[in-house]
Amino acid sequence: MTDLTTTYLGMKLKHPVVPSASPLSESLDKIKRLEDAGASAVVM
Repeated sequence: MTDLTTTYLGMKLKHPVVPSASPLSESLDKIKRLEDAGASAVVM
């Protein structure tokens, strides 16, 4: 497996998949779903 570890704004992330500000991150419930789906961070 390829190591996709990266840093973003000083945070060490497991991979570079970071959902951006959108309707996907408009509520805490949706952000939790993004986390459960494997997002390493969320831009709000």
